[in-house]
Amino acid sequence: MSDSASHQAAVAAVRKWLKVSKQTNRMGAAARQFVDDLEAGRNVAKWANANVDQMLPYRTQAPRLLLIVRAGALFLPILLTWLALSQVIGPFALFLQNQQASANFLWFWQTNPGKSFGEIYKLSHVALTDAAVLAFLTVLAMRIAWWESARAEMNEHVYIDMLAALENYFIDHR
Repeated sequence: MSDSASHQAAVAAVRKWLKVSKQTNRMGAAARQFVDDLEAGRNVAKWANANVDQMLPYRTQAPRLLLIVRAGALFLPILLTWLALSQVIGPFALFLQNQQASANFLWFWQTNPGKSFGEIYKLSHVALTDAAVLAFLTVLAMRIAWWESARAEMNEHVYIDMLAALENYFIDHR
């Protein structure tokens, strides 16, 4: 490969890595100087023995929003269940005192005799809502795992290609 072609390949590989890793705006002064010099074809001998791994490290992006949603929703089923329990326990205690001392709590929670509490707090509604949230969390966890593994695989290929292109370009200047 000619020096011009290897230079163009190195520049393209670095640009692609910076775009994929989203480091363009977070580079240090040395890394910025390295990229500027590489793009302009300056100071090649100076950078030929530089440690590219330190200047342009391997970084990956996590799906932050998805991770935040997952973390926030993780305890939602427990919260919903305890909220419902807090609404049902008082009426159940009154029911035991006034109506039937041997009543079953789960029967009471599901049937809501005398409309003692809001229908939204019935056991079947709470269970269905909890199941829906847990299903959502399961799908979200699988989506995050897929996204991270696909992204990591792509990043690895782009990073390896960048290192190979730089090595190919700098090999003649060492």
